[in-house]
Amino acid sequence: MSVRTQSRAAGFTLLEVVVALTLLSGLLLLIFSGLRLGVRSWDAGALRGDKSDQMLLASSFVRKELTAAFPWRFKDSLAVKLAFKGEKQSLRFVSMRPAEIGGGGLAFVAFDFDPAKAQETGGRLVMRRTLAAAEAKDFDALDSIEKFTLMDGVTDVQFEFYGAENDTNTPLWADHWDYPQRLPSHVRLTMKAGDEKLPEIVVALKLGEEAGCYESSFQRTCVPRR
Repeated sequence: MSVRTQSRAAGFTLLEVVVALTLLSGLLLLIFSGLRLGVRSWDAGALRGDKSDQMLLASSFVRKELTAAFPWRFKDSLAVKLAFKGEKQSLRFVSMRPAEIGGGGLAFVAFDFDPAKAQETGGRLVMRRTLAAAEAKDFDALDSIEKFTLMDGVTDVQFEFYGAENDTNTPLWADHWDYPQRLPSHVRLTMKAGDEKLPEIVVALKLGEEAGCYESSFQRTCVPRR
């Protein structure tokens, strides 16, 4: 056996080593790509789960407070004005929670949209709540209350209100509530996260006779309480 034949039998040629390394590199690249895709899928699933949990939390708080809405009148001797202020990206009203729930009783409640700040990808839907003072003439008491985040990463929030100024007008949806002596019969909340529209939340205000409300031909009407 020649020296050259013995050398080939003892090891690999440079070409064989290059081919092996190339195949190994390709295999490692495929494995790494698969792992990276798996991590991305996991992160996307976790993100969807977190968003779903936040949406359930926000929906729960909004529904719980609005279904307890109460037609409370501000103590203003010059005007009859119910404590309800509905705007496109904010809502303020009085909620009457059951006594068995911690902090029960009449309370001022606010839902607001906080737009995104620098370095943030989205804004927040926030909530504030404080006891309603009997002598209050406005919602100023809410301004000093710390905000509680219900949903973050939202790029748009819009409240809409269903009702009419009087019994002769047809109830419609509007992004402002401008009738201080009435409450809307329904409130709708829609939100967006980027270009994605999140499931809307529609709540019927459960106002009964004990709250000074009665059924009219078109909608439920509430008499301001003195």
